[in-house]
Amino acid sequence: MHTLLLPTSFSIKGIFSAASVAASSLWDRAAAGKRKEEWITNRAGSLSFKVQVHQLPSGKWTAGILTRSGTFYGNHRFGFLKKPDEVFRSYRQARRFALKLANQMANLRYAYQ
Repeated sequence: MHTLLLPTSFSIKGIFSAASVAASSLWDRAAAGKRKEEWITNRAGSLSFKVQVHQLPSGKWTAGILTRSGTFYGNHRFGFLKKPDEVFRSYRQARRFALKLANQMANLRYAYQ
C-alpha cells in the first residue's frame, strides 16, 4: 500500500490563488491580441499618441507610446516614447498606465502644439 504525502502548506486558498493568477495571465494574453488602440489627438490636431503594450520574455508587461506628428496622411512623422521603463504584472496595469500618460501628454503637455 502506497501513501500519498501532501505538503503541510496545502490549502484551498492557495489553490484558488494560483488558479486565478494563471487565468489572469491567459486572459491578458488573449486581450493583448484582440485590442485595437485608437489614436489620442491633442487639441490642435497636430500630435497624436497611441498606446502599445508588449509582453517581456519574463512574462511581465511593459508599455510604450507611439507618437504621430503632422495634420494629414502625407505629412505624418512617427516616433516612439519608452521612457518610463516600468514593468507591470498584468496587461491591464500596463495599458492603464500608458493610457493615463498618453492622455496627459495630449491634453496637458502638448495640448496646443
